[in-house]
Amino acid sequence: MKVKTVIIGAAVVIIALIVSFVFILRRERATFAEQTEIMAQESKDRMQEELTKLAAEYDIQYQKLSSGQSGEQRFSLATDSLISQILAERAKVEQLQKELKSNKATSAKRISQLEGEVSTLRNVLRSYVVQIDSLQATNARLRAENSEVKANYERATSHAQQLAGEKEELTSRVKLAAKLDATAISVTPLDKRNKRTKHIGKITTLSIQFTIAKNVTAAVGNKTIYCRIMQPNDELLVKPGAGTFAFEGKQIPYSIRREIEYNGEETTLSMYWTVEESLQSGTYQIRFFADGNLIGHSAFVL
Repeated sequence: MKVKTVIIGAAVVIIALIVSFVFILRRERATFAEQTEIMAQESKDRMQEELTKLAAEYDIQYQKLSSGQSGEQRFSLATDSLISQILAERAKVEQLQKELKSNKATSAKRISQLEGEVSTLRNVLRSYVVQIDSLQATNARLRAENSEVKANYERATSHAQQLAGEKEELTSRVKLAAKLDATAISVTPLDKRNKRTKHIGKITTLSIQFTIAKNVTAAVGNKTIYCRIMQPNDELLVKPGAGTFAFEGKQIPYSIRREIEYNGEETTLSMYWTVEESLQSGTYQIRFFADGNLIGHSAFVL
């Protein structure tokens, strides 16, 4: 009986120990599972926060490329490829965010994989930041160079325009200085005896005297002097078949023409108008032209 009692007691103790061990094992398993779940959730929360930051940083880099800073134009067509890559990586970030929110990632293995993918996305982002910063620096340098070239061009253009204006002004001055000058103009009405007369009905000739002033700047050689005599009614005294000469882009008729040899010295000349029409009483205007310029004018009264 004693032996049997000892055996039964030992069995009870063993059973009690087994039950206790099972209970403790289950509790430890539950605790471990709970801790594992907590750790997994913390990892997921940490990754979600990291993904949110990544998404924001990818958006920043995209904005840099797509619109530039201060409303500037996009850098170049070469950035289109980089923009596509950034958008693709941004989509991966969004996909991981969705997976974490949907609680599909539960195993330690998957969480470890996700951590690796997040790390990869971070490294890729760093490479994009380097490329974009390089693009911005290059673009800033090119803009500065372009601004400098533009400023130099504008300065050169302004200087060229100034020189052209000065040249034009100098040319005008030279032309003005070279223009002949008819002075001391006088008109003497003559009768048929070549005597001065005051009777308009007896005038047969208008004797016109003038002087071409000395001008060492004017070109020497053959010169044609044209004279226009305007009557009081503003009609030109002109002979039938008379020619024209160029003045201010037009061909205009003349009353008298004379060829001279001009040597730059003061030259006194005479011209004569033979009266074949009825002269009007009043003030006559007389003008002289040479080399396409008006060189002198005066008036006389009959």
